[in-house]
Amino acid sequence: MRRILERETWCAHGYWLRRVWFAMLCLCAGLQTGLGVTAFAADTGTLVMKNGKYEFVESMDPATKLLLERATKQGIITPEEYSQVVKESQERTYLLQPSFKAWYDRGFNLSMNDNAFALKIRFRTQLRYTQRFRNEAWRNPGDAKNFPELLGVFGDYRSNRSDETSSSFNVRRARLYFMGHLFNPDFKYYIQLSGETAENSQTPGSLRLLDMQFMSTHFPLFNVQVGQYKVFFNRSQINSTASMQFAERSLVMDAFTASGLDRRDIGITFMNDEEIFPVNYYFGVFNGAGPSFNRLGGFFSEQPTQGCGGGTTGQAPFPSPASCGAPQRNINANLRNDVNQLMYSARLNWNIMGRPGYGEGDLAYSEAPQLAVGGGLAYNPSVNTSSNSSYIGTDLANLNFRRQIAAFGNGRQLGWGIVDYLTWAVDGVFKYRGFSLQGEFFYKNVNRHDKGLPCMNVACSTTAPGLLGNSTGWYVQSGYYVIPRYLELAGRFSYWDPDTNAGGDLVYQTDASVNWFLNGTYDHQIMVTYSNTQMGTGGYAIGRSNPLPPLSGTVPLDARGGTLIENMIRFQYQIFF
Repeated sequence: MRRILERETWCAHGYWLRRVWFAMLCLCAGLQTGLGVTAFAADTGTLVMKNGKYEFVESMDPATKLLLERATKQGIITPEEYSQVVKESQERTYLLQPSFKAWYDRGFNLSMNDNAFALKIRFRTQLRYTQRFRNEAWRNPGDAKNFPELLGVFGDYRSNRSDETSSSFNVRRARLYFMGHLFNPDFKYYIQLSGETAENSQTPGSLRLLDMQFMSTHFPLFNVQVGQYKVFFNRSQINSTASMQFAERSLVMDAFTASGLDRRDIGITFMNDEEIFPVNYYFGVFNGAGPSFNRLGGFFSEQPTQGCGGGTTGQAPFPSPASCGAPQRNINANLRNDVNQLMYSARLNWNIMGRPGYGEGDLAYSEAPQLAVGGGLAYNPSVNTSSNSSYIGTDLANLNFRRQIAAFGNGRQLGWGIVDYLTWAVDGVFKYRGFSLQGEFFYKNVNRHDKGLPCMNVACSTTAPGLLGNSTGWYVQSGYYVIPRYLELAGRFSYWDPDTNAGGDLVYQTDASVNWFLNGTYDHQIMVTYSNTQMGTGGYAIGRSNPLPPLSGTVPLDARGGTLIENMIRFQYQIFF
């Protein structure tokens, strides 16, 4: 008993911690009986994310907290002493805990405790088997106009020809994602790496950078995004291939990108917050040269004499001043012109009802109607499609530009010198209870700087038969989930006129798809898509149609016409984790 009194006297001199221990001993010995748990102002826990939900977790041992609360209720310690103990316990817990959190939730997540840094790592792949059936026209003449192959160091034109039947396995997409925020949640970053190989690639693929962007969302009315990313222009290109209703975009979708070269570019975009405002604006300024590239990488071949054109084959662009003399072969004197030009793009999107987003189909099985309309405008000046030369296609200049143009189906625009692209698009989407309807209309004005017909020989006695026209196209697609969130049927029809000045060149594409979502999300799905494509071979393409330059041979690639017909079935498995 004397020891107890001595301890109580000791505590009275300010040693409150020993007093707490005294209270605990008294309670354990049964000297005092608590009548219940009293709530105090001090908070002794924290919110912790577990299995995607926040749960309240005590930072103090529950037994210790119970004893302290009973001791306070019985007057053994004061409420101030209780609060001080809780505060120091929380500080001790905070100092002893790890400085980061790591968990898995649709990707590997890493976050600092002060929320100054967050990282999510994800991987996506699409494994595909493709069976093609083509008509005899694919063997002769094949496609030399919309999707010509540019091979070799100088990018020689080749016709895309093949046998009637083909079978192939392919890693269609392999993507690695890094996303999160730096400093605070309003400064976001997004990085995407690609490791796949195109189905018709001549060489194995390699890891390359698709996206590298940073975004400030500090001001909802004025978000800023910089880096390399998809241009906010048309709906079908903004949407990710992870959330499509078909195994591939239709041909017409790829033909009408903002730059006319690729869906991605390097630049800056100003926009408002899509999640807050019903009407969204986007305004961007870009290089206009495609991803991982700028205009300084392109050039115009010249002779050593200023103002005199030159080429790698000794064939100069025509017409050429008489003072230039005979054409000189040149591999050193390259003029980088039009390097001060930039691309401008703008888009408006109005969420009339709900927020349908850009993902195709109504996987969410919307209980309320979702409706949005939008439109985009893009201007990309001074795109060098290859200088007018007597041997078009063998000039080393602008090889990257020409390959991008050909890869996206605009091969008829190659060889027309410097052109300006003015492209606009309008789109709409509706979703409700598993049903979806989406469509877009495209128009591209191709303005050629040199209004004359391109010369096809040294004397300029033979010229192209006519000027290149503009380009138009549209598509409409629809889908319905026969089993909500798990089984979808979808159909699409597309129309494309690559040259409004020519006939016999129309492209029609019809697609049907059955999509099975194994876990009710895009993360794990099996897709079977059937496509029928009919591509006209009419019209004219420089360097691939009659007349041809003298050094190109005597038989044009379109000597035998016809419509290219392809029936294709794609079996695709996607996993996203």
